[in-house]
Amino acid sequence: MRHPLIAAAIAAALLAGCQREAAPPQTAAPAPATPAATGDEASGSSHTFSQKITAEDFAEHVRTLSSDAFEGRGPGTNGERRTTAYLAEQLKRIGAKPGNGDSYFQPVPMVEITGSPETTLTFSFADSSTQTLAYGDDMVVGSRRTIPEASIANSEVVFVGYGINAPELGWNDYDGLDVAGKTVVVLVNDPDYDAAEGADMLFRGRAMTYYGRWTYKYEEAARQGAAAALLVHDTVPAAYGWDVVRNSWSGPQYDLPSSEDGSPKLMIEGWVTNDAAQALMSKAGQDLAALSAKAKQKGFTAVPLEGVTASSSIRNQIREATSNNVVGIIEGSERPDEYVLYMGHWDHLGRSFSAPGGDGIYNGAIDNATGVAGVLEIGEAFAASPPKRSVILLLVTLEESGLLGSRYYTEHPLFPLHKTAAVINLDAMSVIGPARDMTVVGFGNSSLDDLLVEALKPSQREARAEPTPENGFYFRSDHFNFAKKGVPALYAKGGPDHVEKGVEYGHAQAADYGQHRYHKPADEFDPSWDLRGVVEDLDVLFNVGNVIASGEDWPQWRPTSEFRAAGDGLAAQRQ
Repeated sequence: MRHPLIAAAIAAALLAGCQREAAPPQTAAPAPATPAATGDEASGSSHTFSQKITAEDFAEHVRTLSSDAFEGRGPGTNGERRTTAYLAEQLKRIGAKPGNGDSYFQPVPMVEITGSPETTLTFSFADSSTQTLAYGDDMVVGSRRTIPEASIANSEVVFVGYGINAPELGWNDYDGLDVAGKTVVVLVNDPDYDAAEGADMLFRGRAMTYYGRWTYKYEEAARQGAAAALLVHDTVPAAYGWDVVRNSWSGPQYDLPSSEDGSPKLMIEGWVTNDAAQALMSKAGQDLAALSAKAKQKGFTAVPLEGVTASSSIRNQIREATSNNVVGIIEGSERPDEYVLYMGHWDHLGRSFSAPGGDGIYNGAIDNATGVAGVLEIGEAFAASPPKRSVILLLVTLEESGLLGSRYYTEHPLFPLHKTAAVINLDAMSVIGPARDMTVVGFGNSSLDDLLVEALKPSQREARAEPTPENGFYFRSDHFNFAKKGVPALYAKGGPDHVEKGVEYGHAQAADYGQHRYHKPADEFDPSWDLRGVVEDLDVLFNVGNVIASGEDWPQWRPTSEFRAAGDGLAAQRQ
Protein backbone atom coordinates (compact mmCIF):
# COMPACT_ATOMS: atom_id res chain seq x y z
CA MET A 1 0.00 0.00 0.00
CA ARG A 2 1.11 3.55 -0.68
CA HIS A 3 1.53 6.12 2.08
CA PRO A 4 0.91 9.69 0.94
CA LEU A 5 2.76 10.91 4.04
CA ILE A 6 6.03 9.57 2.63
CA ALA A 7 6.08 12.35 0.04
CA ALA A 8 5.41 14.91 2.75
CA ALA A 9 8.21 13.46 4.85
CA ILE A 10 10.61 13.79 1.92
CA ALA A 11 9.80 17.46 1.64
CA ALA A 12 10.22 17.91 5.39
CA ALA A 13 13.58 16.18 5.33
CA LEU A 14 14.82 18.37 2.49
CA LEU A 15 13.67 21.47 4.34
CA ALA A 16 15.34 20.36 7.58
CA GLY A 17 18.59 19.77 5.77
CA CYS A 18 18.59 23.26 4.30
CA GLN A 19 17.83 25.18 7.48
CA ARG A 20 21.46 25.39 8.62
CA GLU A 21 23.22 25.71 5.27
CA ALA A 22 22.66 27.42 1.97
CA ALA A 23 20.12 25.51 -0.07
CA PRO A 24 21.41 23.43 -2.97
CA PRO A 25 19.67 23.55 -6.34
CA GLN A 26 16.03 22.55 -6.07
CA THR A 27 15.46 18.82 -6.36
CA ALA A 28 12.02 17.36 -6.87
CA ALA A 29 10.79 14.74 -4.44
CA PRO A 30 11.45 11.26 -5.82
CA ALA A 31 8.61 9.69 -7.72
CA PRO A 32 7.27 6.33 -6.62
CA ALA A 33 9.12 3.32 -7.99
CA THR A 34 7.50 0.79 -10.27
CA PRO A 35 8.92 -2.53 -9.11
CA ALA A 36 8.15 -5.89 -10.64
CA ALA A 37 5.52 -6.76 -8.08
CA THR A 38 4.02 -5.46 -4.88
CA GLY A 39 2.24 -6.65 -1.76
CA ASP A 40 1.20 -10.30 -1.44
CA GLU A 41 2.01 -10.96 -5.08
CA ALA A 42 5.63 -9.96 -4.40
CA SER A 43 6.07 -11.92 -1.21
CA GLY A 44 4.69 -15.25 -2.39
CA SER A 45 4.07 -15.90 1.29
CA SER A 46 1.09 -16.76 3.43
CA HIS A 47 2.30 -14.80 6.46
CA THR A 48 -0.31 -12.59 8.06
CA PHE A 49 1.66 -9.36 7.92
CA SER A 50 3.00 -9.51 4.36
CA GLN A 51 0.55 -6.84 3.24
CA LYS A 52 2.34 -4.37 5.52
CA ILE A 53 5.68 -4.95 3.80
CA THR A 54 5.39 -3.83 0.21
CA ALA A 55 7.83 -3.54 -2.65
CA GLU A 56 6.35 -0.17 -3.55
CA ASP A 57 7.05 1.46 -0.19
CA PHE A 58 10.42 -0.24 0.10
CA ALA A 59 11.42 1.11 -3.32
CA GLU A 60 10.29 4.63 -2.49
CA HIS A 61 12.38 4.68 0.70
CA VAL A 62 15.45 3.46 -1.19
CA ARG A 63 14.92 5.87 -4.08
CA THR A 64 14.62 8.78 -1.64
CA LEU A 65 17.55 7.94 0.62
CA SER A 66 19.88 7.29 -2.31
CA SER A 67 18.87 10.32 -4.34
CA ASP A 68 21.44 13.02 -5.11
CA ALA A 69 19.50 15.36 -2.83
CA PHE A 70 20.79 13.35 0.16
CA GLU A 71 24.40 13.83 -1.04
CA GLY A 72 25.63 10.35 -0.22
CA ARG A 73 24.51 10.50 3.43
CA GLY A 74 27.91 11.52 4.77
CA PRO A 75 28.02 11.85 8.59
CA GLY A 76 28.17 15.44 9.81
CA THR A 77 27.05 16.88 6.48
CA ASN A 78 23.97 18.52 5.06
CA GLY A 79 23.19 15.06 3.69
CA GLU A 80 23.07 13.67 7.23
CA ARG A 81 20.62 16.33 8.36
CA ARG A 82 18.30 15.52 5.49
CA THR A 83 18.65 11.79 6.10
CA THR A 84 18.04 11.82 9.84
CA ALA A 85 15.13 14.24 9.49
CA TYR A 86 13.56 11.89 6.97
CA LEU A 87 14.10 8.87 9.20
CA ALA A 88 12.66 10.55 12.28
CA GLU A 89 9.60 11.58 10.30
CA GLN A 90 9.15 8.03 9.03
CA LEU A 91 9.45 6.53 12.52
CA LYS A 92 6.84 8.96 13.74
CA ARG A 93 4.58 8.19 10.77
CA ILE A 94 4.59 4.43 11.33
CA GLY A 95 3.81 4.86 15.03
CA ALA A 96 7.20 4.28 16.65
CA LYS A 97 7.81 6.45 19.71
CA PRO A 98 11.10 8.35 20.22
CA GLY A 99 13.79 6.01 21.51
CA ASN A 100 15.79 8.56 23.51
CA GLY A 101 13.38 10.25 25.88
CA ASP A 102 11.38 12.64 23.71
CA SER A 103 13.91 12.50 20.87
CA TYR A 104 14.47 10.13 17.98
CA PHE A 105 18.17 11.02 18.01
CA GLN A 106 21.08 9.64 20.01
CA PRO A 107 23.99 12.06 19.51
CA VAL A 108 27.28 10.35 18.68
CA PRO A 109 30.39 12.49 19.20
CA MET A 110 32.87 12.16 16.39
CA VAL A 111 36.11 13.57 15.12
CA GLU A 112 36.50 14.19 11.40
CA ILE A 113 40.09 13.98 10.18
CA THR A 114 40.92 14.86 6.59
CA GLY A 115 44.45 14.19 5.44
CA SER A 116 46.07 16.02 2.56
CA PRO A 117 45.81 14.07 -0.75
CA GLU A 118 49.29 15.39 -1.63
CA THR A 119 50.75 13.05 1.00
CA THR A 120 53.53 10.75 -0.14
CA LEU A 121 55.19 7.73 1.43
CA THR A 122 58.89 7.31 0.78
CA PHE A 123 61.11 4.30 1.46
CA SER A 124 64.85 4.83 1.69
CA PHE A 125 67.32 2.00 1.11
CA ALA A 126 70.85 1.17 2.17
CA ASP A 127 72.23 2.15 -1.25
CA SER A 128 70.81 5.69 -0.79
CA SER A 129 68.06 5.11 -3.38
CA THR A 130 64.41 5.83 -2.63
CA GLN A 131 60.96 4.58 -3.60
CA THR A 132 58.16 7.15 -3.37
CA LEU A 133 54.55 5.95 -3.43
CA ALA A 134 51.80 8.21 -4.75
CA TYR A 135 48.63 8.76 -2.74
CA GLY A 136 45.68 6.92 -4.28
CA ASP A 137 47.57 5.05 -6.97
CA ASP A 138 50.16 3.23 -4.85
CA MET A 139 49.02 3.75 -1.29
CA VAL A 140 46.46 5.40 0.96
CA VAL A 141 47.64 6.47 4.40
CA GLY A 142 46.12 8.53 7.19
CA SER A 143 46.16 9.10 10.90
CA ARG A 144 43.53 8.67 13.60
CA ARG A 145 45.45 10.94 15.93
CA THR A 146 43.83 14.33 16.33
CA ILE A 147 46.96 16.34 15.62
CA PRO A 148 47.59 18.91 12.85
CA GLU A 149 50.49 16.94 11.41
CA ALA A 150 51.23 13.23 11.74
CA SER A 151 54.61 12.07 10.55
CA ILE A 152 57.21 9.35 10.62
CA ALA A 153 60.83 9.95 9.66
CA ASN A 154 63.38 7.27 8.90
CA SER A 155 61.23 4.65 10.63
CA GLU A 156 62.72 1.15 10.35
CA VAL A 157 60.55 -1.24 8.35
CA VAL A 158 59.67 -4.77 9.52
CA PHE A 159 57.57 -7.42 7.77
CA VAL A 160 55.43 -9.05 10.48
CA GLY A 161 53.44 -11.53 8.40
CA TYR A 162 49.78 -11.43 9.40
CA GLY A 163 50.47 -9.25 12.45
CA ILE A 164 48.60 -11.58 14.81
CA ASN A 165 49.12 -12.11 18.52
CA ALA A 166 46.79 -14.95 19.59
CA PRO A 167 48.07 -16.49 22.83
CA GLU A 168 45.20 -18.98 23.00
CA LEU A 169 46.44 -20.41 19.69
CA GLY A 170 50.11 -20.20 20.55
CA TRP A 171 50.61 -17.72 17.69
CA ASN A 172 52.54 -14.46 17.97
CA ASP A 173 53.96 -12.72 14.94
CA TYR A 174 55.54 -10.15 17.27
CA ASP A 175 57.30 -12.72 19.45
CA GLY A 176 60.67 -11.40 20.64
CA LEU A 177 60.28 -8.32 18.46
CA ASP A 178 60.55 -4.67 19.50
CA VAL A 179 58.68 -2.53 16.98
CA ALA A 180 58.59 0.67 19.03
CA GLY A 181 58.75 3.58 16.59
CA LYS A 182 58.96 1.24 13.59
CA THR A 183 56.77 0.68 10.53
CA VAL A 184 55.25 -2.78 10.21
CA VAL A 185 54.16 -4.28 6.90
CA VAL A 186 51.23 -6.66 7.35
CA LEU A 187 49.30 -9.14 5.20
CA VAL A 188 45.49 -9.01 5.09
CA ASN A 189 43.18 -11.79 6.33
CA ASP A 190 44.57 -14.63 8.45
CA PRO A 191 46.86 -17.58 7.64
CA ASP A 192 44.17 -20.14 6.76
CA TYR A 193 42.08 -18.12 4.31
CA ASP A 194 43.15 -20.23 1.32
CA ALA A 195 44.01 -23.48 3.11
CA ALA A 196 43.06 -26.72 1.38
CA GLU A 197 40.20 -28.70 2.91
CA GLY A 198 41.54 -31.18 5.46
CA ALA A 199 44.71 -29.22 6.11
CA ASP A 200 45.88 -28.63 9.67
CA MET A 201 44.33 -25.24 10.52
CA LEU A 202 44.28 -22.98 13.56
CA PHE A 203 42.17 -20.11 12.23
CA ARG A 204 38.90 -21.84 11.18
CA GLY A 205 40.05 -22.49 7.66
CA ARG A 206 38.33 -20.30 5.08
CA ALA A 207 36.20 -18.55 7.70
CA MET A 208 37.95 -15.34 8.66
CA THR A 209 38.49 -14.72 12.36
CA TYR A 210 38.68 -11.27 13.88
CA TYR A 211 42.47 -11.63 13.69
CA GLY A 212 42.08 -11.26 9.93
CA ARG A 213 40.30 -7.91 10.00
CA TRP A 214 42.21 -4.75 9.15
CA THR A 215 40.87 -3.11 12.31
CA TYR A 216 42.51 -5.77 14.47
CA LYS A 217 45.83 -5.45 12.65
CA TYR A 218 46.02 -1.72 13.30
CA GLU A 219 44.94 -2.23 16.92
CA GLU A 220 47.60 -4.87 17.58
CA ALA A 221 50.36 -2.89 15.86
CA ALA A 222 49.51 0.08 18.08
CA ARG A 223 49.50 -2.11 21.19
CA GLN A 224 52.95 -3.33 20.19
CA GLY A 225 54.20 0.27 20.03
CA ALA A 226 54.65 0.58 16.26
CA ALA A 227 54.62 4.06 14.76
CA ALA A 228 52.98 2.97 11.50
CA ALA A 229 51.30 -0.07 9.96
CA LEU A 230 50.90 -0.69 6.23
CA LEU A 231 48.55 -3.42 5.01
CA VAL A 232 49.45 -5.09 1.73
CA HIS A 233 46.34 -5.05 -0.42
CA ASP A 234 45.46 -8.24 -2.27
CA THR A 235 42.00 -8.44 -3.81
CA VAL A 236 41.21 -12.08 -2.98
CA PRO A 237 42.04 -12.14 0.76
CA ALA A 238 40.81 -8.55 1.23
CA ALA A 239 37.54 -9.38 -0.60
CA TYR A 240 37.51 -6.05 -2.42
CA GLY A 241 39.55 -4.29 -5.08
CA TRP A 242 41.93 -1.38 -4.73
CA ASP A 243 39.23 1.09 -5.80
CA VAL A 244 37.32 0.27 -2.62
CA VAL A 245 40.41 1.03 -0.53
CA ARG A 246 41.03 4.28 -2.39
CA ASN A 247 37.41 5.43 -2.11
CA SER A 248 36.86 4.35 1.50
CA TRP A 249 40.11 5.45 3.14
CA SER A 250 40.67 8.73 1.31
CA GLY A 251 38.85 11.96 2.08
CA PRO A 252 37.33 12.67 5.51
CA GLN A 253 37.77 9.86 8.02
CA TYR A 254 35.81 9.60 11.24
CA ASP A 255 36.51 8.31 14.70
CA LEU A 256 35.18 8.56 18.22
CA PRO A 257 36.97 11.19 20.34
CA SER A 258 39.70 10.10 22.72
CA SER A 259 37.27 10.55 25.62
CA GLU A 260 35.32 7.61 24.16
CA ASP A 261 38.29 5.59 22.95
CA GLY A 262 41.45 5.62 25.01
CA SER A 263 43.15 2.79 23.13
CA PRO A 264 46.59 3.46 21.62
CA LYS A 265 46.63 4.77 18.05
CA LEU A 266 49.28 4.51 15.38
CA MET A 267 50.87 7.68 14.10
CA ILE A 268 50.16 6.53 10.53
CA GLU A 269 48.08 3.64 9.21
CA GLY A 270 47.16 2.70 5.71
CA TRP A 271 47.39 0.40 2.71
CA VAL A 272 49.87 -0.20 -0.10
CA THR A 273 49.12 -1.97 -3.37
CA ASN A 274 50.43 -5.45 -3.92
CA ASP A 275 52.64 -4.17 -6.75
CA ALA A 276 54.15 -1.48 -4.52
CA ALA A 277 54.79 -4.02 -1.77
CA GLN A 278 56.45 -6.42 -4.20
CA ALA A 279 58.71 -3.64 -5.45
CA LEU A 280 59.60 -2.72 -1.87
CA MET A 281 60.49 -6.28 -0.94
CA SER A 282 62.48 -6.81 -4.10
CA LYS A 283 64.49 -3.66 -3.51
CA ALA A 284 65.14 -4.88 0.05
CA GLY A 285 66.39 -8.24 -1.24
CA GLN A 286 63.26 -10.16 -0.28
CA ASP A 287 60.50 -11.94 -2.16
CA LEU A 288 56.93 -11.11 -1.10
CA ALA A 289 55.45 -14.42 -2.24
CA ALA A 290 58.08 -16.43 -0.35
CA LEU A 291 57.64 -14.33 2.77
CA SER A 292 53.85 -14.70 2.57
CA ALA A 293 54.16 -18.49 2.36
CA LYS A 294 56.40 -18.55 5.44
CA ALA A 295 54.00 -16.25 7.30
CA LYS A 296 51.29 -18.94 7.08
CA GLN A 297 53.34 -21.30 9.23
CA LYS A 298 53.16 -21.38 13.01
CA GLY A 299 56.42 -20.13 14.47
CA PHE A 300 56.98 -17.56 11.71
CA THR A 301 59.66 -15.04 12.64
CA ALA A 302 59.25 -11.41 11.59
CA VAL A 303 61.71 -10.15 8.99
CA PRO A 304 63.33 -6.71 9.42
CA LEU A 305 64.03 -5.12 6.03
CA GLU A 306 67.70 -4.31 6.52
CA GLY A 307 68.60 -0.75 5.72
CA VAL A 308 65.03 0.21 4.78
CA THR A 309 63.26 3.14 6.43
CA ALA A 310 59.92 4.85 5.83
CA SER A 311 59.06 8.53 5.95
CA SER A 312 55.75 10.31 5.53
CA SER A 313 54.06 13.47 6.72
CA ILE A 314 50.30 14.05 6.72
CA ARG A 315 48.73 17.46 7.24
CA ASN A 316 45.36 16.97 8.92
CA GLN A 317 42.28 19.12 8.97
CA ILE A 318 40.43 18.30 12.19
CA ARG A 319 36.81 18.98 12.95
CA GLU A 320 34.92 17.87 16.02
CA ALA A 321 31.27 17.27 15.37
CA THR A 322 28.26 15.21 16.30
CA SER A 323 26.43 12.68 14.20
CA ASN A 324 23.25 10.88 15.20
CA ASN A 325 21.89 7.40 15.59
CA VAL A 326 18.15 7.44 14.91
CA VAL A 327 16.07 5.34 17.31
CA GLY A 328 12.40 4.52 17.62
CA ILE A 329 10.52 2.02 19.78
CA ILE A 330 7.28 0.14 19.40
CA GLU A 331 6.29 -0.61 22.98
CA GLY A 332 5.38 -4.17 23.86
CA SER A 333 1.91 -5.01 25.09
CA GLU A 334 2.94 -7.20 28.05
CA ARG A 335 6.71 -6.97 28.66
CA PRO A 336 7.73 -3.57 27.36
CA ASP A 337 11.04 -3.70 29.26
CA GLU A 338 12.28 -6.61 27.11
CA TYR A 339 13.38 -5.93 23.55
CA VAL A 340 14.00 -7.22 20.06
CA LEU A 341 16.19 -4.84 18.09
CA TYR A 342 16.22 -4.35 14.33
CA MET A 343 19.03 -2.27 12.92
CA GLY A 344 20.67 -0.93 9.78
CA HIS A 345 23.19 1.82 9.09
CA TRP A 346 21.97 4.94 7.33
CA ASP A 347 25.38 6.45 6.49
CA HIS A 348 27.43 6.11 3.34
CA LEU A 349 30.52 7.79 1.87
CA GLY A 350 29.09 11.24 1.13
CA ARG A 351 30.45 13.04 -1.90
CA SER A 352 33.78 13.83 -3.50
CA PHE A 353 34.39 16.94 -5.57
CA SER A 354 37.38 15.37 -7.31
CA ALA A 355 35.89 12.02 -8.34
CA PRO A 356 36.77 10.75 -11.82
CA GLY A 357 33.96 11.06 -14.33
CA GLY A 358 32.33 14.00 -12.60
CA ASP A 359 29.84 12.01 -10.47
CA GLY A 360 31.12 12.48 -6.94
CA ILE A 361 28.02 11.40 -5.00
CA TYR A 362 28.28 7.98 -3.39
CA ASN A 363 24.53 7.31 -3.29
CA GLY A 364 24.73 4.01 -1.41
CA ALA A 365 21.45 2.62 -2.71
CA ILE A 366 22.12 -1.01 -1.89
CA ASP A 367 24.66 -0.15 0.81
CA ASN A 368 22.62 0.62 2.82
CA ALA A 369 19.46 2.44 1.80
CA THR A 370 18.01 -1.04 1.28
CA GLY A 371 18.66 -2.06 4.89
CA VAL A 372 17.19 1.16 6.25
CA ALA A 373 14.11 0.78 4.07
CA GLY A 374 13.77 -2.79 5.33
CA VAL A 375 13.89 -1.72 8.98
CA LEU A 376 11.19 0.89 8.33
CA GLU A 377 8.96 -1.63 6.55
CA ILE A 378 9.38 -4.25 9.29
CA GLY A 379 8.77 -1.58 11.93
CA GLU A 380 5.52 -0.60 10.25
CA ALA A 381 4.36 -4.21 10.30
CA PHE A 382 5.07 -4.46 14.04
CA ALA A 383 3.37 -1.14 14.77
CA ALA A 384 0.17 -2.44 13.21
CA SER A 385 -0.05 -5.09 15.96
CA PRO A 386 2.56 -4.65 18.72
CA PRO A 387 3.90 -7.91 20.20
CA LYS A 388 4.45 -8.67 23.89
CA ARG A 389 8.04 -7.46 23.93
CA SER A 390 9.08 -4.04 22.65
CA VAL A 391 10.68 -3.65 19.23
CA ILE A 392 13.56 -1.20 18.85
CA LEU A 393 14.28 0.30 15.43
CA LEU A 394 17.91 1.46 15.46
CA LEU A 395 19.37 3.25 12.44
CA VAL A 396 23.03 3.92 13.14
CA THR A 397 25.65 6.28 11.81
CA LEU A 398 29.34 5.86 11.01
CA GLU A 399 29.22 2.20 9.97
CA GLU A 400 31.44 2.95 7.01
CA SER A 401 34.00 4.49 9.37
CA GLY A 402 34.50 1.39 11.50
CA LEU A 403 31.05 0.58 12.96
CA LEU A 404 31.32 3.61 15.24
CA GLY A 405 27.62 4.42 15.66
CA SER A 406 26.71 0.91 16.79
CA ARG A 407 29.82 0.79 18.93
CA TYR A 408 28.75 3.99 20.66
CA TYR A 409 25.26 2.59 21.20
CA THR A 410 26.58 -0.59 22.82
CA GLU A 411 28.74 1.51 25.14
CA HIS A 412 25.80 3.85 25.89
CA PRO A 413 22.71 1.67 25.32
CA LEU A 414 19.36 3.42 25.42
CA PHE A 415 17.79 0.10 26.38
CA PRO A 416 19.63 -2.42 28.58
CA LEU A 417 21.64 -4.94 26.60
CA HIS A 418 20.85 -7.72 29.06
CA LYS A 419 17.15 -7.11 28.36
CA THR A 420 17.72 -7.15 24.58
CA ALA A 421 16.78 -10.66 23.47
CA ALA A 422 18.16 -10.43 19.93
CA VAL A 423 19.55 -8.12 17.27
CA ILE A 424 18.59 -8.55 13.61
CA ASN A 425 20.80 -6.59 11.24
CA LEU A 426 19.83 -5.50 7.73
CA ASP A 427 22.73 -4.45 5.52
CA ALA A 428 22.86 -4.46 1.71
CA MET A 429 19.70 -6.41 0.93
CA SER A 430 19.41 -8.52 -2.22
CA VAL A 431 17.43 -6.92 -5.05
CA ILE A 432 17.92 -9.58 -7.75
CA GLY A 433 14.60 -11.36 -7.27
CA PRO A 434 13.27 -14.41 -5.40
CA ALA A 435 15.80 -16.96 -4.14
CA ARG A 436 15.53 -20.50 -2.85
CA ASP A 437 17.86 -19.60 0.01
CA MET A 438 18.83 -16.98 2.52
CA THR A 439 22.49 -16.42 3.26
CA VAL A 440 23.34 -16.35 6.97
CA VAL A 441 26.58 -14.55 7.74
CA GLY A 442 28.15 -16.35 10.68
CA PHE A 443 25.85 -19.36 10.33
CA GLY A 444 25.98 -21.63 13.37
CA ASN A 445 26.72 -18.95 15.94
CA SER A 446 23.38 -18.89 17.76
CA SER A 447 19.91 -20.36 18.09
CA LEU A 448 18.61 -17.50 15.94
CA ASP A 449 19.61 -19.66 12.99
CA ASP A 450 17.05 -22.26 14.08
CA LEU A 451 14.30 -19.63 14.13
CA LEU A 452 15.29 -18.51 10.65
CA VAL A 453 15.16 -22.09 9.37
CA GLU A 454 11.60 -22.44 10.74
CA ALA A 455 10.53 -19.10 9.25
CA LEU A 456 11.73 -20.23 5.82
CA LYS A 457 9.84 -23.54 5.80
CA PRO A 458 6.42 -22.21 4.65
CA SER A 459 8.02 -21.02 1.40
CA GLN A 460 10.27 -24.11 1.03
CA ARG A 461 13.42 -22.03 1.31
CA GLU A 462 16.71 -22.90 3.01
CA ALA A 463 19.12 -21.07 5.29
CA ARG A 464 22.66 -21.49 4.04
CA ALA A 465 26.04 -20.40 5.31
CA GLU A 466 27.78 -17.57 3.47
CA PRO A 467 29.72 -18.93 0.48
CA THR A 468 32.81 -16.84 1.22
CA PRO A 469 33.45 -16.94 4.99
CA GLU A 470 37.05 -15.95 4.27
CA ASN A 471 35.79 -12.44 3.48
CA GLY A 472 34.97 -11.83 7.15
CA PHE A 473 31.57 -10.24 6.61
CA TYR A 474 30.52 -11.10 10.17
CA PHE A 475 33.02 -8.52 11.41
CA ARG A 476 32.10 -5.91 8.82
CA SER A 477 28.64 -4.82 9.91
CA ASP A 478 27.05 -3.34 13.01
CA HIS A 479 25.68 -6.50 14.64
CA PHE A 480 29.30 -7.36 15.50
CA ASN A 481 29.41 -4.74 18.27
CA PHE A 482 26.33 -6.32 19.87
CA ALA A 483 27.80 -9.80 19.50
CA LYS A 484 30.96 -8.71 21.30
CA LYS A 485 28.76 -7.58 24.19
CA GLY A 486 26.94 -10.92 24.21
CA VAL A 487 23.61 -10.08 22.52
CA PRO A 488 22.66 -12.85 20.03
CA ALA A 489 22.74 -11.35 16.56
CA LEU A 490 21.42 -12.47 13.18
CA TYR A 491 22.72 -11.12 9.87
CA ALA A 492 20.88 -12.70 6.93
CA LYS A 493 19.79 -11.68 3.46
CA GLY A 494 18.54 -13.18 0.21
CA GLY A 495 20.88 -15.81 -1.19
CA PRO A 496 22.27 -16.34 -4.70
CA ASP A 497 20.10 -19.35 -5.69
CA HIS A 498 17.63 -17.49 -7.90
CA VAL A 499 14.32 -19.32 -8.27
CA GLU A 500 14.09 -18.81 -12.04
CA LYS A 501 17.67 -18.14 -13.16
CA GLY A 502 19.76 -20.35 -10.90
CA VAL A 503 22.69 -19.94 -8.57
CA GLU A 504 25.22 -18.93 -11.21
CA TYR A 505 23.08 -15.92 -12.04
CA GLY A 506 23.02 -14.93 -8.40
CA HIS A 507 26.79 -15.24 -8.03
CA ALA A 508 27.31 -13.25 -11.22
CA GLN A 509 25.05 -10.46 -9.96
CA ALA A 510 26.93 -10.31 -6.65
CA ALA A 511 30.28 -10.21 -8.44
CA ASP A 512 29.08 -7.47 -10.77
CA TYR A 513 27.92 -5.36 -7.84
CA GLY A 514 31.20 -5.86 -6.00
CA GLN A 515 33.24 -4.90 -9.04
CA HIS A 516 31.24 -2.00 -10.43
CA ARG A 517 29.07 -0.46 -7.72
CA TYR A 518 30.18 -1.34 -4.18
CA HIS A 519 31.52 1.84 -2.55
CA LYS A 520 31.37 3.62 -5.88
CA PRO A 521 29.10 6.42 -7.18
CA ALA A 522 27.38 3.81 -9.37
CA ASP A 523 25.57 2.30 -6.35
CA GLU A 524 22.34 4.03 -7.36
CA PHE A 525 18.66 3.16 -7.28
CA ASP A 526 17.54 1.14 -10.28
CA PRO A 527 13.79 0.98 -11.04
CA SER A 528 14.34 -2.30 -12.90
CA TRP A 529 15.30 -4.14 -9.69
CA ASP A 530 13.25 -7.27 -9.08
CA LEU A 531 11.95 -6.66 -5.56
CA ARG A 532 9.92 -9.82 -5.18
CA GLY A 533 12.78 -11.45 -3.28
CA VAL A 534 13.51 -8.64 -0.87
CA VAL A 535 9.86 -8.55 0.21
CA GLU A 536 10.05 -12.28 0.93
CA ASP A 537 13.28 -11.72 2.88
CA LEU A 538 11.80 -8.91 4.96
CA ASP A 539 8.73 -11.01 5.65
CA VAL A 540 10.95 -13.83 6.95
CA LEU A 541 13.04 -11.51 9.12
CA PHE A 542 9.87 -9.98 10.51
CA ASN A 543 8.63 -13.43 11.48
CA VAL A 544 11.92 -14.37 13.17
CA GLY A 545 11.68 -11.27 15.35
CA ASN A 546 7.98 -11.77 15.92
CA VAL A 547 8.53 -15.25 17.37
CA ILE A 548 10.97 -13.77 19.89
CA ALA A 549 8.94 -10.65 20.59
CA SER A 550 5.73 -12.65 21.09
CA GLY A 551 7.35 -15.29 23.30
CA GLU A 552 9.36 -15.60 26.48
CA ASP A 553 12.50 -17.41 25.34
CA TRP A 554 15.95 -15.85 25.18
CA PRO A 555 18.04 -16.86 22.15
CA GLN A 556 21.41 -18.36 23.04
CA TRP A 557 24.90 -18.48 21.57
CA ARG A 558 26.18 -21.92 20.63
CA PRO A 559 28.65 -23.43 23.12
CA THR A 560 31.38 -23.19 20.45
CA SER A 561 30.82 -19.48 19.77
CA GLU A 562 33.45 -17.01 20.94
CA PHE A 563 30.53 -14.79 22.08
CA ARG A 564 29.06 -17.39 24.44
CA ALA A 565 30.90 -16.15 27.54
CA ALA A 566 29.70 -12.58 27.03
CA GLY A 567 26.17 -13.88 26.46
CA ASP A 568 26.30 -15.87 29.68
CA GLY A 569 27.28 -12.66 31.44
CA LEU A 570 24.19 -10.88 30.15
CA ALA A 571 22.00 -13.83 31.16
CA ALA A 572 23.40 -13.64 34.69
CA GLN A 573 22.25 -10.01 34.90
CA ARG A 574 18.68 -11.13 34.20
CA GLN A 575 18.63 -13.47 37.21
